[in-house]
Amino acid sequence: MKTNLSPNFLLLLALVVAAGAVLAYVPGLSGIGTFVFVVLGWVIGLCLHEWGHAATASAFGDHTVEGRGYLSLDPVAYINGPTTIILPIIILIIGGIALPGAAVMIRPDLIRRRWQQSVVSLAGPLMSLLAALLAYTAGLITYALGGEAVLGDAIMLLAFFNLMAFVLNLLPVPGFDGFGVVAPLLPQPLRGWAEQLERMPLISLGAMVLIFFFGFGLVYGLMAVVANFFNLDFTTAFEAFDRFRFWR
Repeated sequence: MKTNLSPNFLLLLALVVAAGAVLAYVPGLSGIGTFVFVVLGWVIGLCLHEWGHAATASAFGDHTVEGRGYLSLDPVAYINGPTTIILPIIILIIGGIALPGAAVMIRPDLIRRRWQQSVVSLAGPLMSLLAALLAYTAGLITYALGGEAVLGDAIMLLAFFNLMAFVLNLLPVPGFDGFGVVAPLLPQPLRGWAEQLERMPLISLGAMVLIFFFGFGLVYGLMAVVANFFNLDFTTAFEAFDRFRFWR
C-alpha cells in the first residue's frame, strides 16, 4: 500500500493553517476565520475517513483503490456526484450537522472474508474518531500554551463535528457505515435483503430524514456516552459554533 499525498490535500492543509493563523493573530475576524477553519478542517476529516476505508480495503486485497486515487487523500477523488462532500458541507454550514458524505468505490468481490468487509466499513468511522481525539488534544494544547481562545474554540468545534460524524456513521442505517459493518455478517437471506436495501437510495434518504427530525436526541445521547468515555468537554465548542454562523 502506497500513500502519496496529493497537491490538493497539501493545499487544503496550507489553507487550514492560514485560517488558524488568522484566528490566532487577527481575532477581530473570528467569525469568518472560524467558519473557514472549521469547513476546511471538516473536509480534511472527510478525506481521512475515506482514506481509512480505502487503506483497509487495500490491505484486504482490493488494490483498485490505489488506481482510483483514494490513497492520496485527494478530496477530488472522493467526490462521486453532488451528494458527496458538496452536500455534507452545505448541511454542515446550514444546520451544523456532520453528515457522512464522501465516497470510495470498494470491490467487495476482491475482499475474501465477510468480516474483512465489515472492518473496511468500520475503518472510516474509526478515522473520524481519531480525528476528533487529535483535534481535541490540539485544542487543549492551544489553551495550555496561552494561545488565542477563538483558535482553541474553533479546534474544539472541529473535534465536536468529527465526533458527531463517528456516531452518525455507526448507526445501522442503509447508506451509513454502521449498516456496512452489520450487513456482511448476516446470514442469508437477510444479507441479500440488506444488500438490496443499500441499493435503494430513497430508503437511505428517508432514514436520514427521520434521524435528523426525530432522532437527534439519540445521536446527542450517544455522543455524550462517547465523550464521557474519553473524558471530553465540548463546552467551548458551542461558543465557536456561534462564531461559525457569523452571518446570523
